[in-house]
Amino acid sequence: MTGLFKYIPIPQEHSPDIYSVDYENLKKLGFTTILMDYDFTVTGWRDDNITDKTLKLFDKLIEEGFKVAIVTNAKREKVKIIEELTNGKVKVYTSMKKPNTKKLKEVLQEMDSKESETVIIGDLFITDISVGNKLGLYTILINPYTHGLESKFKKFVAGFSKFAYNVFFYTIGWFFRFIDLAAPNEFRENIFDIDYIQLKEKGYKMIIFDFDNTLNEYHKDFLTPEATDLIIRLKEMGFYLLIASNGRKSRFKSLEMDLDELGVDLLTAARKPLKFKIRKKIKYLGYKPSEIVMIGDQLFTDVVCGNAFKFYTIKVEPLTTNEGIWTRMIRFFEQIALKGIREKPTLSNNEEKKIGKDSSITKNKLTK
Repeated sequence: MTGLFKYIPIPQEHSPDIYSVDYENLKKLGFTTILMDYDFTVTGWRDDNITDKTLKLFDKLIEEGFKVAIVTNAKREKVKIIEELTNGKVKVYTSMKKPNTKKLKEVLQEMDSKESETVIIGDLFITDISVGNKLGLYTILINPYTHGLESKFKKFVAGFSKFAYNVFFYTIGWFFRFIDLAAPNEFRENIFDIDYIQLKEKGYKMIIFDFDNTLNEYHKDFLTPEATDLIIRLKEMGFYLLIASNGRKSRFKSLEMDLDELGVDLLTAARKPLKFKIRKKIKYLGYKPSEIVMIGDQLFTDVVCGNAFKFYTIKVEPLTTNEGIWTRMIRFFEQIALKGIREKPTLSNNEEKKIGKDSSITKNKLTK
């Protein structure tokens, strides 16, 4: 965990409920343990009715290899009904005293789970998210569980919890959320230093490249031979490739013809970090965010845009310092942001399979 994020209860992800969380993507990123709060997370407040939908979710997570547990501040013994309903497969830990970290550390030791491989999901930012951030867990905030609630008081409590977070988020929290969006999953030297084979093996199907200072130097309108060779090999691997540039269409007339021959899509005036043009493109193409990688040289355009979509994001170093005045100004703020961002989950890298300009072994493997 980096900087103030250890003490600021900003989640790394938001989700409407426990059923909408992308567990497949969490598995892809190497997480092994799922911790959930109880009240307003897996059921209503002070409610012991565990739905079949919830039990099926537990079964699915366990079948996929996750270790699953409930970690609640409640002292009621009847919370342990979950252990009975799951035949002990889902452990229940009560009186956790969140956001204090002591008991949660003991739980992780008992489960033989690493902090860096653990996700905590809950509805309260001041307890669930706070304790998760302190320990360096991956934190997911959900809306309070209100399905089937008839009690007006319980509905009020749920609504107040959401209201309190919104007050925090839109006053102090928005700044930290924006900085969090600027944190990539990976930092790489250049586009040739990226493990594309691993991306393919992990189920990624589409790659979005920035152009200026990523594929070629600033304001060039052609692909280098090395970049062209890389694109050809990525196409052979089965990736769908899109170049999304904030540059105007008139700049890329000659490049557009070359890209057509290579079978590469081009989106100009993309308006990154705004989402609407890229959203329209990926909706038309039919790819899911968990299948897409965004690669670029700028934190506040490429990385922020990619993270806002929940793409896998890779920040590369700019190819040259020759940039526009506005970009040079942004670079100054990037350096400040880099001192405060927290680490994002990254793909495990057990084997060295990177595509390099001089890697004939990797090149042969890709073209077989």
